[in-house]
Amino acid sequence: MSPDAAPAPDYIHRTGAPPGFKTRHIWIGAVIFIVWFGVLGFVLTHGRNEASSVDVYSELPSGFTGSLEAQGLTYQGLSPVDPTTQQQALAHVPSTGTDNGGKPLVFRTSYTKSHGSGQPGVATPALMIVVPHTNGTGFHVDFVDPTSYQELASADITGSG
Repeated sequence: MSPDAAPAPDYIHRTGAPPGFKTRHIWIGAVIFIVWFGVLGFVLTHGRNEASSVDVYSELPSGFTGSLEAQGLTYQGLSPVDPTTQQQALAHVPSTGTDNGGKPLVFRTSYTKSHGSGQPGVATPALMIVVPHTNGTGFHVDFVDPTSYQELASADITGSG
């Protein structure tokens, strides 16, 4: 190869942007990057209705979990529901009257009903509705399907506040 010959194409390295790439593409990409992470940061720091900070377990009556377990029902993972879901769930349970000793509670959860010989059942997603008895000496618990509001299981607990 003579010294005046052009180098082979394998040895030619382009510098700069790829063909068809413009400087405005860098600016557009930078703006999208900044907006994306700005929105992400805002969403992560501003919760919707601050519902995640609510301690729903403190709303349950004392002795609730133990009384329910005595009847073969367990639950896990309580979370609050929106007012529309609460109204729909309460509309599908039997009427409790106006003087029921307190406000009915509705939670999203999963429940398990144990089968006779101590065998645990399968965890089923449900809405748990806790309605205080009229005389204030117990409560009624319904587990209903979260979409059809059909009753899945229920229990009457007496002697708890």
